[in-house]
Amino acid sequence: MLLDARGVTKLFGGFRAVAGADLAVADGEIVGLIGPNGAGKSTFFRCLAGDLVPSAGRVVFDGDDLTRASPEAHARAGIGRTFQVPATFADMTVLENVMVGAFLHHPGAREARARAREVLDLTGLAPLAGQRAGALGTPGRKRLEIARALATAPRLLLLDECLAGLTPVELRDAIDLVRKIHRLGVTLVIVEHVMEVIVTLAQRVLVFNEGHVIATGAPREVVADPAVIEAYLGRGYRERTDPAP
Repeated sequence: MLLDARGVTKLFGGFRAVAGADLAVADGEIVGLIGPNGAGKSTFFRCLAGDLVPSAGRVVFDGDDLTRASPEAHARAGIGRTFQVPATFADMTVLENVMVGAFLHHPGAREARARAREVLDLTGLAPLAGQRAGALGTPGRKRLEIARALATAPRLLLLDECLAGLTPVELRDAIDLVRKIHRLGVTLVIVEHVMEVIVTLAQRVLVFNEGHVIATGAPREVVADPAVIEAYLGRGYRERTDPAP
């Protein structure tokens, strides 16, 4: 397994945000994490990325125990991540933002710039390379967030609601980009509320509710699970998605 998280628990005082969650991800998989707001999925995600240290459990990546390692150590090991609210450097150019990620493995400015330009070509941002990042709209900032993470050359990329808030056309383009990244050999874990993204992209889904994993399996199996419908999707979901008789 590329990523093996076992019994991950996170306490905030007396509140148990994540309660013994497990996630094993094979090299090349796309796994989705879904659940209602406050279910614990984002906290679990942050434990995988190294932003939070679990109160219990282990996070092992490619055989190395990263449970208590820093976010920088996670990045150097090959785990990249995006943020739900894009963390762009508004006064820097798009190219300079991506160079920030490239500096992880390319300390020289020339090499970092070359790596950043490769990523901008991949993500379709090359025409905007010299533009101030703060002038980008929501789709551009989300794509820039992905680009900066890709510049770190991750083996595993954690995407935190990078496709939320997009128009149908923008969403289709973003899904195409994620597929392109996956074809490059990058393993993906996606936290997302847009069910079209999960059903279209994920090979396997974990559903969180009240800190617990309440279901796991293929997307279409999971969304038909009565417990998932009750806790997250709502009883009208099946009616909206079932084909007409």
